[in-house]
Amino acid sequence: METMQPLLKSGRTAWDRINMPVEEFHERVKKIRKEMKKEKIDLLLLYGNGFNEYGNYCYLSNHMIRLPQGGMVVVPTKGEVTMMFEGAARGLPSVRKMTWIDDVRPSGDVAAEFVKYLTEKKICPSVIGFAGLRRLMPYHQYQFLLDSLAGCKVIDSDHLLNEFRMVKSRTEVLQIRRTARIVAGVFDFVANTPFTEPTENVLEAAARREARLEGAEDFRMMILKPSEKNGAFRPTEERPIKSGDWMIIYVAVEFERYWAEAVRTFAVKESAFAEIQHETVKTLYENILQGMKIRKRMSQFYKETRAKIAKAKFEEISDYGMGQGIGLSVKELPLIAKEDRTILADGMCLSLRLGIRGKELGTIMIGDTIYLSKAGPEVVTR
Repeated sequence: METMQPLLKSGRTAWDRINMPVEEFHERVKKIRKEMKKEKIDLLLLYGNGFNEYGNYCYLSNHMIRLPQGGMVVVPTKGEVTMMFEGAARGLPSVRKMTWIDDVRPSGDVAAEFVKYLTEKKICPSVIGFAGLRRLMPYHQYQFLLDSLAGCKVIDSDHLLNEFRMVKSRTEVLQIRRTARIVAGVFDFVANTPFTEPTENVLEAAARREARLEGAEDFRMMILKPSEKNGAFRPTEERPIKSGDWMIIYVAVEFERYWAEAVRTFAVKESAFAEIQHETVKTLYENILQGMKIRKRMSQFYKETRAKIAKAKFEEISDYGMGQGIGLSVKELPLIAKEDRTILADGMCLSLRLGIRGKELGTIMIGDTIYLSKAGPEVVTR
């Protein structure tokens, strides 16, 4: 679920080396090089772009793109890892504070910069792995890269990064927990703060302020009013919130590169927001949650979830999906979907969303960020 956002990512930017030690990145490089060796890859390129698709690039660099530009990490089988970003050289001091990589290169075009890199390093790789390039890189850059690498074998290595990013390390899980606490705090603030003659945009501004005060790098919020004709999630507007309204609020927060999200349904009573705590819905949600177990295929979990909703005699709201992986992006693999046959594993972090309608119930959505381990699923946004 995406919403309006500014051209510049304007939140806090910091690297807490206690929460995310440099050794974490050294370990990631080791794991990646091990897989490169298995697949006989000489050089691996990890590309990211913009506010939502920087995950592959950030996974090794720890650098977050703050403008709608691209960045790339170059991983040889041996030697120094190199990072390239689209931007001016004056941005180097701030970029260096965010990454452990020594060889950092500003450029107007990372594809052209990579070709320069090959010449400078006198590298003639026979097999180059692309992760994120085919899907995210602007066409003219991608085509230039392919033309420049005509003598090399180029292979798709998206699967390699997907597998690493789906299962989080202990350090990553702790980062997501920190982000989840901010999300929970935003909803606690909404539920415990009286608003005098509230409007949608004032509510969002107050919620955004709470998240920013806790160190959020990015904040997303959308609302859905079931009473509106053809009601759908939308950005907030300068509209009054009236006593008696029902509002479904979606919040996603990014903290030190890692995301968490949640959805809550509120009833507005005078100037207060009270979360709808319907026992039947809570029971159904808990039942669905307990079905999320390691070694189960995602497609099977999806099938079982739909069956549980049908058995409870509710209509499923399927417009926004049941959820997906979450981490360096608010939307990652795996997807909670019929076609996704990924096996759930210890260390996965996922968003789970339940949207239902009933004649007497009305429309309710509930959702959380879930940490999955051998002990079972754990809600981290409560």
